[in-house]
Formats: sequence, C-alpha cells, structure tokens
Amino acid sequence: MESISDDIKFTVLCSHYSDTFANIKESIKLRDKLTALILLVLAFLALYTFWPTDAITAFSGMSEQKLGLAISIDVGFLGSIVWFALLIAVVRYTQVVVYIERQYKYIHKIEEELHKHFDNSIAFTREGKSYLKDYPKFSDWIWTLYTIIFPFVLGVIVLVKIITEWAVSFHAITVPLLLNTTVAVLVLISIILYMFFIHRQK
Repeated sequence: MESISDDIKFTVLCSHYSDTFANIKESIKLRDKLTALILLVLAFLALYTFWPTDAITAFSGMSEQKLGLAISIDVGFLGSIVWFALLIAVVRYTQVVVYIERQYKYIHKIEEELHKHFDNSIAFTREGKSYLKDYPKFSDWIWTLYTIIFPFVLGVIVLVKIITEWAVSFHAITVPLLLNTTVAVLVLISIILYMFFIHRQK
C-alpha cells in the first residue's frame, strides 16, 4: 500500500480545517439565536407571572397568527407550556455551547499540525495563539459571559420562579405545579452539568 505524501496530507488537513471552522461559525450563530430565544421565553415567563391575562391574550394572538386559530387555554397550562419551551431552549443551548468548546479544542490541535509546516510564522494560528495573544481580556470576557454569567443568572431566575410558584400555590398543589417543578429541576440539572463540563474544559 502506497503511503500518502506530505503534500496530500497537508491539503486534506487544510480542507478539514476550513470545514471545521465553518461548522464553528455556524454553531456560534445558532448559539446567539438560542440565547435570544431563551431571553424571549424568559420575557414571556415574566409576562405570565405578573400579567397572566395579557400573557394569555398574547399567546392567543400568536397562535391565531401562526396557526390561523385563536387558542384559549388555562393560565396554569400556559405556564407549563412556557416552562417546557424554556427547557427545550436551555438544553439545545447547552448542547451547542458544549459542541463549540469541543470544536475549538479540536481546531487548535489542527492548527498546531498545520503550523508545523511554517517556520517562525503566524500562519494557521487565527483561532489559537494569535487570537489568545491579541484579545486575551476580550476572549475571557466572552467566555465568562456565555459560560458563567448567563447560565448562573438563568439558574437563579428559574430557582426563584419555581419557589415563587410553590409559595403561591402551596395549599393547592396542582398538576401544572408539579409539571413546572419537574421541568424546573431538569433545567437546573442541565445548567449545573453544563457549567461543570465547561469548567473542566477550561
């Protein structure tokens, strides 16, 4: 079996590097969209908490606009829908960010392999040494924002919200309350596991 030449290996590795970086860029776009989605769900959760009637009206308006029919639902059931929407958004968000972190570690290794072909050059260090050297504080801030501040604040909001629901409905435990509690626990577990993984990778 003929051995693969260094030129072919280099060409294949360059192509793989480009594809990997393109995947990372798309994942970052998705991460930003999911961040906006989570904020939107939280905003609707706040609307539901403080102005439940307005939340029902808004939900009916959206269902009529998207589905062509106005849906009138119970306040408690609407709350469960919002909780489930938050769970889905959070789980997807954590999956994407974990994927990005893994891909960055991987692309740094690819850069190291490619960089070996260039003596005393900054070639193929865009996402590795050059970025970390030129933007250390900015890089740390973005990393902190997405991996510490945002999930921590999100976890606090979820915890406060579910505690508030129990405080309000403690003497009348309902199925929606139990569903909301289950979803809230799942969201918190997702956030904790996500933060644990991220900080192990740092």
